[in-house]
Amino acid sequence: MSDDSPRLRRRLVLIGFWSVALFFGYSLASGDYGVPHITKLELERAGLQEANRRLLVQLMDATHERNMLRSDSAYIEFIARTQYHMARANETIFRYRTR
Repeated sequence: MSDDSPRLRRRLVLIGFWSVALFFGYSLASGDYGVPHITKLELERAGLQEANRRLLVQLMDATHERNMLRSDSAYIEFIARTQYHMARANETIFRYRTR
């Protein structure tokens, strides 16, 4: 029995080591704290941050345009002429066809 005891002990230690290693590898590959899930969440977070930046820029542009529409008569005239094709009374507008 004394000859088998170190072998048995070594074999049990190896089995324990491999069991722990397999469990650790499995936990890294699956579950809520697994690498694939964390990577997916990081990509989703980056996408949400980019969407947030785009929406913030749109909000700032809309705020600036609102302030211009409230205070700048030249901008109001520009919008009326370009977007709504309006003209002043007794004003003639010439349009040229491009070749």
